[in-house]
Amino acid sequence: MKRIISVITFFLIIAIHLIFLTSILVEKVNEIWVLLGIILVTSLITYAYYHSTTDQEDHFLADLQDIFYIAIGGIFTYFLSVELKLGSVIAAGIVGTVASIPPYLPKNSKIFRRIPATVYCGAFVGMSQKTLASGYSFILFACLLTGILFIGSKNLFNGYGGKLGTLAFGGVAFTSLLIYLLV
Repeated sequence: MKRIISVITFFLIIAIHLIFLTSILVEKVNEIWVLLGIILVTSLITYAYYHSTTDQEDHFLADLQDIFYIAIGGIFTYFLSVELKLGSVIAAGIVGTVASIPPYLPKNSKIFRRIPATVYCGAFVGMSQKTLASGYSFILFACLLTGILFIGSKNLFNGYGGKLGTLAFGGVAFTSLLIYLLV
């Protein structure tokens, strides 16, 4: 079952990348060769994924903690950005810097080593502008969706840059889509 969730999450991440990059290309560049290049690179990444081994581990409580830490990062970043008017980049920087401290407190704690990446992933969600994110309920729901994507992609794209931002973008984009469809 974990393998199926992992594969579905992988294709969701690929779809998020394709939709994001395609929208940029259609909006800014009308060159078909660039789009074909992106599709080729995405196909090569997909091929490489299926030829790599991933160890699936089942840690339900740790997964719930990850969602909680993502929500903490999202809420604090949004608060610093919107309520204190620090701006989204400064707010995410502050949250990321504070989140990097816990692993140094008790050096052998596995829980504290998980905090920086998850909180920083939530910080990307919290960077949403006030015009898009209508409030803290939007941020919390986007953090929940981002947490689900985070859990599903735990053993995917390790060592590649942009994973946390992509997951946050996916959570915010899906939340915006759901609000658009329901309202």
